[in-house]
Amino acid sequence: MKRRILLVEDEPNLAQGLKLNLEIEGYEVVWTSSGASARCVWSQGSFDLVMLDRMLPDADGLDLLQEFKKGDLRQPVMILTARAADEDRISGLSLGADDYVTKPFNLQELMLRVRGMVRRGKWYHEVAAESIRIGECDVDTAQSVLVREGKRQLLTDLELRLLVHLYRRRGTYVSREELLTEVWGYAPGTATRTVDIFISRLRKMIGDDASSPRLLLTRRGQGYMLVGASGEGRSDPSQP
Repeated sequence: MKRRILLVEDEPNLAQGLKLNLEIEGYEVVWTSSGASARCVWSQGSFDLVMLDRMLPDADGLDLLQEFKKGDLRQPVMILTARAADEDRISGLSLGADDYVTKPFNLQELMLRVRGMVRRGKWYHEVAAESIRIGECDVDTAQSVLVREGKRQLLTDLELRLLVHLYRRRGTYVSREELLTEVWGYAPGTATRTVDIFISRLRKMIGDDASSPRLLLTRRGQGYMLVGASGEGRSDPSQP
């Protein structure tokens, strides 16, 4: 069965080019050019990925992002935008985007990112059940739920995948490049601040102090290390 992509883009030439290249890659693509039609199409179907323009004629893509994530937190969403400022990128990722790609972009790199996001969706459904304890937090990977101080919080696909990868490599610093290739599916050498933003999100979830972390550590030049974690199930940290 073909993987389905919803492409929300109001520039016809760009949209048609993307649709053609995605279809050559073997995806089924539904293209829409407005916020209103995107809402309608998304509500009536199931998509492995939403590629969402930030600036639409009748909507802000970030508003649509939040609507889609509210409807299905695990829906992978990639923002496509000409707004390349750091604050725009941070805003988009902080609101739940799984990736943030600025225009103009390299088509080959974009296709690699799409492939990685679709592959992650398959991984999510196949993830082994584990119970993980991080500090005062309990994580149920099968349900994609983190519980802290009695409060339950659903994890997105990428939040869960990042946490599980760090858990399986706990006690060892994991480089940014490893996380980009193994978790995001990016090509080696990809330059992006996405990892830093997701690490910040995880720290907030587990109640770690960003100014003096004790559970999710950072070391310049080496990467990130999860400490104070234990669990049951597939617990060998050397296993992918």
